[in-house]
Amino acid sequence: MKKNDIIIYDGVCVMCNSFFRWVHRNDSDNVFLFSNFQSNFAKENMHILKNTDSIAVMMENGKLVRKTEAVHYVLKKTKKFLVPRLLISVIPYFICDIFYDFIASIRYKIFGKYENCPVLDKKYKLKFID
Repeated sequence: MKKNDIIIYDGVCVMCNSFFRWVHRNDSDNVFLFSNFQSNFAKENMHILKNTDSIAVMMENGKLVRKTEAVHYVLKKTKKFLVPRLLISVIPYFICDIFYDFIASIRYKIFGKYENCPVLDKKYKLKFID
């Protein structure tokens, strides 16, 4: 059985939910499964996720990537946005993470926040881990 990478995202964040749906649409190689930080899966793996609160990818090899590295990894796997991927690969992650952290800190103010995680359509539930 093929193992998949698992993207864990903030389920109440409107921007994070949009990213999740975008990845789902663009995951033509069926690389990813999904979960959110409000799920049982995330709660059971919080010792690995630690202080992550916006996005992380648990790779099939067991490695965990967060923040800019996680976004870069997802873009690379979906083979999308070549120019941003190139920029991210040239600029060290710790510098990109400064901008990432700033956007993450204001994401609810800019994009909004759901009261609860949205109920997923059937097409999304097939790849979602609760």
